[in-house]
Amino acid sequence: MKKGIELSLNFLVTIIIALVIFGFGVRFIYNLASEATELESMTTDELDKKIGQLLCDSTDRVCIGIDKKTIQKGKFDVFGIKVININPGSDFEVQITPTGHVKDNGPIVQVEPGSIKLNYRQAFFIDRNEEESLGVGVGVFKDAESGTYILDVNVEQVTSTGAVPYAGLHKLYVEVP
Repeated sequence: MKKGIELSLNFLVTIIIALVIFGFGVRFIYNLASEATELESMTTDELDKKIGQLLCDSTDRVCIGIDKKTIQKGKFDVFGIKVININPGSDFEVQITPTGHVKDNGPIVQVEPGSIKLNYRQAFFIDRNEEESLGVGVGVFKDAESGTYILDVNVEQVTSTGAVPYAGLHKLYVEVP
């Protein structure tokens, strides 16, 4: 009788340990999935903090660290842009527009609406000899066409006479497999 009770207790302990390990596994998968969806719902300020330091030449007034990324359909990723102000403190505006789509090394065609979604801060102030880092969130819709999407990045300095281009045109490239 004593051996039968010991065997039953060992079986119960084994079942309890298995349930605890299973619970930790479910929690791990849940946390992993919630972090993936959290990236898509980030605010522009949170995107700016996530990009970290970019590698730029000291002479670059506008720097894009990595200008080409592969993003799967239905996924989201972040580009980083750094703007260095060499003039007296002023406001800046950033405009990012999808300008073309290339499929299978063919001609550049117009981007279909509803292919990609952009999330970034458009206006900000920078003091003289200071810099500002921006995060640009790019989401690719599930029904987007495969190929390379070309995004034009225009940074303008706002002056009393209006906005003037600051450091020329830059490009971002999004590869969608």
